[in-house]
Amino acid sequence: MLADKEFLTLYWLSGLFQEKFEIWKGKKDKNQPDPRTAAFTLYLLFPLVEEDEARLSIFSTDQGLHFTVDWFPGEEFPLKAFVSENRREMLLMSEFQRETVFLHLT
Repeated sequence: MLADKEFLTLYWLSGLFQEKFEIWKGKKDKNQPDPRTAAFTLYLLFPLVEEDEARLSIFSTDQGLHFTVDWFPGEEFPLKAFVSENRREMLLMSEFQRETVFLHLT
């Protein structure tokens, strides 16, 4: 399901510490050490501030899809999957505390 997805856009809506919205864009890493995991390197598009790149991994568990990201080391976040009719695009959503994350894969 994730093997043919090369690009990711991350929309992060935060209300935890301050209300903020970020958009990150990334491409799948060439070296994928685990075939059950899709790893991406992300770059911040919005807001226009200088920020280090981030690493995000999507993987499957017995409970479904989850993701990890550099900003929360050791944390795994569950994902709900929505797939387009032609199966070319996938939208993954996660909610925790006052954070909402959308991952758009193409």
